[in-house]
Amino acid sequence: MIREHAFNTAWWGAPAGIVTEQVFFERPLAEQRELLAPFAWVEYRQLYDAEPPVWALSAAGFTHADVQVRFKLGLHQVKASPTLDAIDAVFASDEPFAVAPDDMAVFNHERFLLLPNATPECVNRRYATWANDLISEQPEWCLEVRMDGRPQGWFVSRMDGRSLNLTLAMLRKDATISGMHLYHKAMVEYAKRGARIGHASYSATNTMVMGIYARLGVRYLVPEGFWLWIAPDS
Repeated sequence: MIREHAFNTAWWGAPAGIVTEQVFFERPLAEQRELLAPFAWVEYRQLYDAEPPVWALSAAGFTHADVQVRFKLGLHQVKASPTLDAIDAVFASDEPFAVAPDDMAVFNHERFLLLPNATPECVNRRYATWANDLISEQPEWCLEVRMDGRPQGWFVSRMDGRSLNLTLAMLRKDATISGMHLYHKAMVEYAKRGARIGHASYSATNTMVMGIYARLGVRYLVPEGFWLWIAPDS
């Protein structure tokens, strides 16, 4: 019903958990509190067509943190544009690279900023660690976008079966290209590499990314809700 989330624990520096089954919220409140007690914070996520028990979440002390808009995208349908001609993309399998948190633009639309004492710099460290793990695991699907030889940002992904999980997109804080250029270039390059379908999600509060993916022609899926429980003494 609930387990430790190893990655979040390592990032946060204190035990972080995740509720894995809705049945957790059917247990007596005393049992819920006992299961939550070892953690500094716990996350729960569920698709909206599964009728999440909102009243039960609230009673358990969980707060609504985000809505993630899920989608699929036919990568082979994304056409190149002359505006991309001056932009290069290099895969980590061809030229290894790493992502440093201090080089990244901050994540403004991020549920983890709700955690006590979380800062944009702290969140950047989380995503840099995640990005570098993906670069190590699947370098053939992780790329750095450059213009005039200078890095502008990164798009790191992983292949899930026959579909590409478009996991993380990050502009450099000093990038001179737009987010649209980063995303568009990455989709074109992934299609060239043989990926046909991409899937991912983004925060419903991130209207910039919403506009980018809408222009690229995504097909929207059932959204997913995220809730957080934070220990009272945090």
